[in-house]
Amino acid sequence: MTATLPPPVPHPSHDYYVVDAPYEVARWRPLVNWILFVPHAIILYGLRALAGVVGLIYWLVLLFTGKLNRSLYGMMVLYERYSARATGFLVGFSEQYPPFDFPTGGVDNAAYPPIRLELPEPPETGSRKLALNFLLAIPHYIVIVVFGIGVAFAAIGAWFAVIFTGRWPKGLRDFIVRFNNYYYRVWLYATMVETDYPKFGLSPA
Repeated sequence: MTATLPPPVPHPSHDYYVVDAPYEVARWRPLVNWILFVPHAIILYGLRALAGVVGLIYWLVLLFTGKLNRSLYGMMVLYERYSARATGFLVGFSEQYPPFDFPTGGVDNAAYPPIRLELPEPPETGSRKLALNFLLAIPHYIVIVVFGIGVAFAAIGAWFAVIFTGRWPKGLRDFIVRFNNYYYRVWLYATMVETDYPKFGLSPA
């Protein structure tokens, strides 16, 4: 007799970044993941530069046309998703090696099941006044830097926990996941896709 499993619980709308991987990780992973990460780091370096140029053009297009360009937005999403997958592997969320995959859509293509990044598409219409969003978000950038320091220490602490116990501490992983979701709430506001000013902190939107 086959047991009937309950339907999966949908993630709340604020969970753009989702980690779906076991907490158990091989103890040797923290010692070698940073080496395995090097090819992705090289690609990320190039993608980061590309995303910066594309972001400027994306902002100028809005300023002159009053519309958000979906193709340019997709290129920025490409970098964010690639970074989410690669850095998630670096910190040891999953033992599965991330693919060299470059989708541009907001919907995650499930090429890397342990880490998903779902981002909404830009609205069909925009407003030139949204061009100020990246400036209005400056206080959030400062908060992100402060929390980011805490995330770095959390990741290092988790590495030691994995080395000694073979398991990611749930509290530390939840903290990093909440930080990432906060980052993407701010990112979506700065890219003018979301118009509501984001809340400060790691609590749900």
